Amino acid sequence: MVNEPSVGAGPSVLGTVWRRTTPRLLGATAAVTLVFFYVPVALVAYFSLAPTTQPTLPLEGVSLRWYRAVFADSRFVRGLATSVGIGVVAAIGGTALGTMAAHVIVRGRLPRWVRGAVALVVALPLFVPTIVVALGVGVFAGRVGLGFGFVPVLLGHLFWVLPFSTFLLASRFADLDTGLTEAALTLGADDWTAFRTVTLPLLAPALTASVLFCFALSFNEFLITYFLAGSGVTTMPLELFDNIRTARVSILNAASTLVLVVSAVVAFVASFLEPPTRAE
Repeated sequence: MVNEPSVGAGPSVLGTVWRRTTPRLLGATAAVTLVFFYVPVALVAYFSLAPTTQPTLPLEGVSLRWYRAVFADSRFVRGLATSVGIGVVAAIGGTALGTMAAHVIVRGRLPRWVRGAVALVVALPLFVPTIVVALGVGVFAGRVGLGFGFVPVLLGHLFWVLPFSTFLLASRFADLDTGLTEAALTLGADDWTAFRTVTLPLLAPALTASVLFCFALSFNEFLITYFLAGSGVTTMPLELFDNIRTARVSILNAASTLVLVVSAVVAFVASFLEPPTRAE
């Protein structure tokens, strides 16, 4: 007589197969995604070392000719300097504004719905197209007489990086032990002194990460800069776009690689900063 399989055998087998195949499926998906995103980037960096104007695969030699050409081009140098300058100001300003917004959202002495409204307003750039952000900043700059140029670009970049800074810092604010601040207030410190001597030191890693991420976002921003810069301001992304239109492929590979290296280093450093821990 043949024994019939138990009722739970089918689901058990399916569960075992699922548990065994899921890690492999996720690993394969991650590998395909990495290849899709990073192989083109690696090819740009590889071709930037070509000694000729028409790189081949494999390269016939290795040369830094196009990197020297980038630094010899006054427009590229000016664009790089402008991108760094705007990025530094946007990073510091965005982090300062983000700190204040995060403090209001997490620890503000306001009704919950008011703090939620503040969070919603800050998050608006994440939910609207970037072109709408650029248009809004451009209309505002025109109304107040700023027109196009450095200041409107900076305002646009600040508006763009603010939500990233705010919510990064808000998550860190939520992890901090409020008892430390309350102890400082009990010992006679005012709100500003308690914030400066207790909260800020605990936020230092998150503040540094915010500055670095905001810099990377600003340094790579193209669309907002394109609509607000006018003819008097050029940044590295704008120069890359101009060279795409004029088909200067070899120098474009080298310039793109420089932008990728700067952004990657900044993001790498920011991602390895230790977050503040909750006091015991």
